[in-house]
Amino acid sequence: MKRLLTTFFAFTLLLVGLFIVQDAPKKPIGAKQFSSSAQEVIEYTDESGLSGDSEIAVKTGDEIKNEDVQICVIGNATKSVAPDKAHITAVVQTLDMDMVKSKDDNFEIFNKCIDVLVKAGIAKENIVLDSYISYPSYDYNGGKTLVGYYSISTFSFDVENLSDMKKYIDTATENGVTSIRNIEYSLSNIDEVYSEVLNNAYQNAVAKAKNISGRDDLQVKKLKEEYVYSCTTLYKTYSEGLDNNNMIGNIDVQARVVVEFE
Repeated sequence: MKRLLTTFFAFTLLLVGLFIVQDAPKKPIGAKQFSSSAQEVIEYTDESGLSGDSEIAVKTGDEIKNEDVQICVIGNATKSVAPDKAHITAVVQTLDMDMVKSKDDNFEIFNKCIDVLVKAGIAKENIVLDSYISYPSYDYNGGKTLVGYYSISTFSFDVENLSDMKKYIDTATENGVTSIRNIEYSLSNIDEVYSEVLNNAYQNAVAKAKNISGRDDLQVKKLKEEYVYSCTTLYKTYSEGLDNNNMIGNIDVQARVVVEFE
């Protein structure tokens, strides 16, 4: 009987011990990363929660490098180019007490300007009437007195050879043009130059993506061309120095792209 009680007591202690072990809180072992060795070390517990049975998984630097990445970068490029043509805007202004005569005088001068510019070498199809306006003008000193009727016509023409620009402006102003509103410089091959700059912007984006990721096997997921506001025209008031092309600045052609890589 005494031996039976001893056995029962020992068995009870064993059950209590197992119960305590199973309900003991599991203490996880945190992950650690060692950037200096370019390896990722992850230490974790097994299902029993006993640290003595823990395992270690190691990722090499190449495995980390080959993981999926997504990068979005902006590529920019600019090219400064000397213009080779110009668009000139001229104004003819007349004043007369009779509105009809003011208008007729204005168009008479305009037609004369067309004739002399064509004779000087401007193609007639390159001369365009941009606008015409006529209105009364009053002097309000001591009352309201009619000064006359202004008629203003604005026209423009293209100059294909910048070395002849001063000659054309002199011809226009000597034959009734009252002012040169502006001179807009441009490029005859702007599409070709822009395509080159656009490709440079893309290459800039590729270089940025490689620098960020350290990889040269990235694939383009999405590419978007963005509008870039830039002053691609230059304005210059009329002066005696227009025959000196050194006074004309360059045109900055710019391009920008947004590229997503994966």
